[in-house]
Amino acid sequence: MSSFAFKHKSVAHIGNKVSHAKNRSKRPFKFNLHTVTLLIEGQKQKMKVPAKVLKMLKKSGMTTHWKKPE
Repeated sequence: MSSFAFKHKSVAHIGNKVSHAKNRSKRPFKFNLHTVTLLIEGQKQKMKVPAKVLKMLKKSGMTTHWKKPE
């Protein structure tokens, strides 16, 4: 059985945290991760995927908790 994984960086991008006094310091923007159960080669597998990837998985029908309306 081949391994199946989504590769993504740990931080989406870097921005500024701005205080009330307008002081700026760097902060990371992290991915919006969701745990989802996927059917991979006939077996259920739990993975953490970003919301953008989850949307694509739902459209393709790979998730077990959501089916396309017919």
